[in-house]
Amino acid sequence: MNTNNFLEIKNIYKRFKGVQALENVSVEIRKGEIHSIIGENGAGKSTLVKIITGVLAADSGKVLLEGKEIHHLSIEQLFDAGISAAYQESSLFENLTVAQNIFISELFNFRGFNLSWDKIIAKTENLLKDFNLQNIKPLDLVSELSPEPKQMLEIIKCINRNPKILCLDEPTASMSESGVELLFKIINKLKEQNKTILYISHNLDEILKISDRITVLRDGKKVKTLDINEADKKVLHQLMIGRSITQTYRKKTIFNNNLKPLLRVENLYDSDKLKNINFEVYPKEILGISGLVGAGRTELACAIFGINKIITGKVFYKEKLLTNLNPVKAVKNGIIYLPEDRKLMGLYLNQSIKVNVTSSNLNRITKCMILNSKKEKLLSGELLGNLDLKYSNLNQLAQKLSGGNQQKLLFGKCLFSQPELLILDEPTRGIDVGAKEEIYDLINKLVEQGLTIILISSEIEEICRLSDRVLVMVKGEIVDTFKGEKINEKDITSCYLQTEKRK
Repeated sequence: MNTNNFLEIKNIYKRFKGVQALENVSVEIRKGEIHSIIGENGAGKSTLVKIITGVLAADSGKVLLEGKEIHHLSIEQLFDAGISAAYQESSLFENLTVAQNIFISELFNFRGFNLSWDKIIAKTENLLKDFNLQNIKPLDLVSELSPEPKQMLEIIKCINRNPKILCLDEPTASMSESGVELLFKIINKLKEQNKTILYISHNLDEILKISDRITVLRDGKKVKTLDINEADKKVLHQLMIGRSITQTYRKKTIFNNNLKPLLRVENLYDSDKLKNINFEVYPKEILGISGLVGAGRTELACAIFGINKIITGKVFYKEKLLTNLNPVKAVKNGIIYLPEDRKLMGLYLNQSIKVNVTSSNLNRITKCMILNSKKEKLLSGELLGNLDLKYSNLNQLAQKLSGGNQQKLLFGKCLFSQPELLILDEPTRGIDVGAKEEIYDLINKLVEQGLTIILISSEIEEICRLSDRVLVMVKGEIVDTFKGEKINEKDITSCYLQTEKRK
């Protein structure tokens, strides 16, 4: 073994039902480095991490830790050997407390009545303090937490094991800028302690900021490993997808005030977050909604779609007042919501692709309450073909798709309901740069075909590239509107950051 290499991955192959997920992949990871693995959705990144951590078995190849082969060890043995991971999919127990989740793996080490909950709660308080999560209590139920603290809790649980190698798979997907900054401080602190970090992310800005070395995968094969001083966005794009990315900004449409809006919201309040919301959306417009995480953007989408209850205020659609809104009424009126969490709220992961697509409008494939299987197959296949979804067959389970293809499937599900107004909440979260460009092209195409879109995104570049107008939200209120040339990253970011400080 090369003495510089702490973890060695040698000639790994993995195949899933005719799909080659990994082919002859070899990677050397040094002790005390932050080593990032990047690639498009479906490139094999998560599969590789799961093989390293024992969740999946390789078809062939070896994984060595400090010269000793470890691929045959159980997950618990790998924990003991010093390998810990926070995966894309949550491993938290929603019905247990924060403290129980963090220390659950240690509970089995206690015998009889030696378990001291007072000590565990005290340890949990210290860990939460280290992660700047003092607003969360050890006895809070995980089900009551929002996505960002849940993600932090996943990482705390791993770090609490004092691992030699910490594997982080898309750790910042649901984090705010401040959360990412805090995580990076913690990662660098672990590096100072000579811990090794294996880091996976689609965010190339993060990759370039945090990494010592970067390994690029494409179509299940290793393309190259680079030192950080060899890498920039252009180089990584080329290695990831085999071509460079040209970013194009759509031409902004300025809507005449005399034009009748498709949707108008007046003086809307909910029970918790939203205050005095007033805005309108015009036909064939992309209305961007920007702001920090927690500003009330998702709550606004849920109020319009009827998930969250409106306390006071009015929602007009095609100049008709909508009362007692709920999702069923919203869909019937032509309003559909694409949620930010595709796994929890968007897709039926344990159901087939065709079931996911057609579930949003069963009336299109039923007659007298009898399902027309032939029509279901025809319509779902046609729609997914237009979205360029990569799948083996229509009976394939949604959970078997890559992240980018799951997101396309969620678009397909929404579009099958034949909406006129599409509310997109973080539509490119957790997908790679190539898949993002495909989603952007799809959004522009949908507007050209007559759809109206409300776009909620934490990525300010995304908002500026796509939106005709941009609303900025701060603490549940709309504080400003940007149009035309005024839609730029600097002015919009300054707006919500400065207003946040004043409020």
